[in-house]
Amino acid sequence: MFSPLSRLSRCARLPPILRTGTRCPQASAPLARRVSNYPGGRPRYVRFDDPSGPGTGGPRNPWDIRTWDRQTKIMAGVGVFAIGYYVSHLEQVPETGRWRFMDISPMFEALLAETAHEQLLQEFKGKVLPPNHPLTRHIRRVVNQILEANQLGTLHTPEVHTRLRPHDGMVSIDGVERVPPEAGGKEWHLFVVNDDHVVNAMASFGDIIVFTGILPVAKDENGLAAVLGHEIGHAVARHASERYSSMKIVILLASLLELIGVPFSGSLTQLLYDLPNSRTQELEADKIGLRLSSRACFDPEAVPEMFIRLGRLEQAAGGRHIDFLTTHPASEKRAKALREMLPEAYAVQAASPMCGGIADHMSKFRDTWLQGLPDPDSMSEIRWQ
Repeated sequence: MFSPLSRLSRCARLPPILRTGTRCPQASAPLARRVSNYPGGRPRYVRFDDPSGPGTGGPRNPWDIRTWDRQTKIMAGVGVFAIGYYVSHLEQVPETGRWRFMDISPMFEALLAETAHEQLLQEFKGKVLPPNHPLTRHIRRVVNQILEANQLGTLHTPEVHTRLRPHDGMVSIDGVERVPPEAGGKEWHLFVVNDDHVVNAMASFGDIIVFTGILPVAKDENGLAAVLGHEIGHAVARHASERYSSMKIVILLASLLELIGVPFSGSLTQLLYDLPNSRTQELEADKIGLRLSSRACFDPEAVPEMFIRLGRLEQAAGGRHIDFLTTHPASEKRAKALREMLPEAYAVQAASPMCGGIADHMSKFRDTWLQGLPDPDSMSEIRWQ
């Protein structure tokens, strides 16, 4: 009595001519294995009934580096390097503690400052109010007070550091030697641009630009300090350098996507990365600016009030504000957040050495005012507004 295995072996050994018409029994299970060439060059045993076929080695583990092709390994190496580089260049904003990516060296930052300053000189050529103009002197006084109170440096003297050339009652400025505060310098430069149609102000790398169109929104010195404190807050937090650093991330991400065949969408990047980061920087500048103006003895409550006026101007312009699609948060939202920070702002003001005289004056006024009040028992009829 022969087993099926014996019959299979005997049938397989028969010469082809004798096997004609003979049915050899089939094995019920794969009992043999053979060696196949593995894609990585390493031999591997594969079952005859492997559904993936001979030579494929079966389903691959995507996390097995040995199965990766050259392109995948290059992409993985670039990704690991990028992650390590990003983490090693994380830092906290000193004024708020927010974590951010920053890889701009002081030398490159000074170069950016010089380039930005030259662009401002060309852009506003013939539009800058002279230093003896009443508006320029008014704005300079507020800027100087903020810089001195916060030990941020000094405002340069145009008569000494610049050459002024009259042009239709205006001046253009060139030939300025400057070092940005972010790169270790202590000198700031002020441009008062005569353009009532531009409701804006900005500061970057130690340059402060104020358009005359923002003055009606500022209303007074306290409102102007609110505007200037916010803009100087951008420069203090080095937001311009941070944006340059973030640009490198966007370029690297676009290159990786193009490498794997995924089309890069600039609009998607703007919605998911650029705009949220810009709004974050705006809110951060609001917080820093409130501290700067408060430490310089300006009224902290004027800051949210200025943003309320700005919001009314936006509504009067007729444009619908969609917070997610803009670089700036809604003015009403900013005013609400700033009102919540007023107790901190008043504490900063009280601790400022420059505001000591103001605090003493307000204390004497409060004591005199309280002495003139009626007896507390008769105050039940007083209605506070």
